[in-house]
Amino acid sequence: MRAALVLFEGLPPTVIDSQVLAHVRLVREVLGIDITVVAVACSQGLFEQSNARLARAKDIAGGEVVLLRGVRPAMPGSQLVNRLLLGRALAALGPLAFVQARADYAAATAGPWARQQSVPMLWDCRGDSRAELVERRGDTLSGRYRSWFLEREYRTAGATCAGALFVTTQLRDLMTPYLSGQPSWVIPCLAPEGEFFFDAALRERVRSGLGIATDEIVYIYSGSLTGYQLFDETVAAFRGALASGAKARLIVLTPDVDKAVAACADLPAGSVIARAVPHADVNGYLNASDGGMLLRDSTPVNTVAFPTKFAEYAMTGLQIVMKDAPPACVTVARELGTRLSVGQFLAIASAAERASNAKRAAERLGRRAALPTYASIYEGLARAALTMPARNTASAEA
Repeated sequence: MRAALVLFEGLPPTVIDSQVLAHVRLVREVLGIDITVVAVACSQGLFEQSNARLARAKDIAGGEVVLLRGVRPAMPGSQLVNRLLLGRALAALGPLAFVQARADYAAATAGPWARQQSVPMLWDCRGDSRAELVERRGDTLSGRYRSWFLEREYRTAGATCAGALFVTTQLRDLMTPYLSGQPSWVIPCLAPEGEFFFDAALRERVRSGLGIATDEIVYIYSGSLTGYQLFDETVAAFRGALASGAKARLIVLTPDVDKAVAACADLPAGSVIARAVPHADVNGYLNASDGGMLLRDSTPVNTVAFPTKFAEYAMTGLQIVMKDAPPACVTVARELGTRLSVGQFLAIASAAERASNAKRAAERLGRRAALPTYASIYEGLARAALTMPARNTASAEA
């Protein structure tokens, strides 16, 4: 079976490696479905960065990765141009059982071509793009203009897809009005079992290398310092733990090391370890820690989200310090017994408890564990291709 996975994010050194490339490799090796990744970079800088990583991307994917130079979505007529470029690239792959389009713009761009060619398209919806836009731009003229285009993308994606995949039930509920009875599924953001796991020996080795005593409680924050991730509240929560008399450290893994150090300047010397580390090293630091910091406000964006970071924290057996959002993550953490509120006492778990937490989380959030669900989805799409007539998509693109 041959298929394609389309994205308009290029090939940056981000979650694309673990969320896209590692996924298609696993699907190829275990399910026998040959998925070609078609990545579109819509700026010259992103294209050059992606092209430099193309060989590496093919290694991770274990198969073909096609890189295209697209047009910025904000440019007039860009979607028609991108649809033409993408259509040519997809046609060159030969007969396809289905196309998986990652995110709304990709689905709205690929969907009409797929419908015209009688190829089922899976709308892989990752979040509430419109709410994200409002958070970035507010109620501005440019924001309202772009919001209109997003509405059109939703309508086109919903009208031209054969099915839709969402990361939370909350997101599915939000987007269901754009569907017309097509099947839909919920799979949260997952993490690879081979990259995120608990290992007692690894924990001791990393803690020893960092000079962390066995009785020190370690909190960890992993990610950028973007405002919605509430790093200032993470620092305040850690300050509160120190004030309560806890013997504790805070590990911050971020590309914004200087900003993190500045934000922690009033904390006791040596209490914060801030580093930028390769993705492959993150698991060791998570193992060395006791509590993962995942603070989010209950905004429209966070209400429907499921951060990949949550899966990584959970699959290393960490207790996870959270507010009331994202609600889907809070529910899973409660069911796993690993959710802590801000200010709640964090204890050092035994190795056996950590291993048990990690195992139960991997059964729910591991990429390999989700393969049976993906197999069912992909096989259903392939069957649909056999009976799917070409349709006029003019109304969907209006």
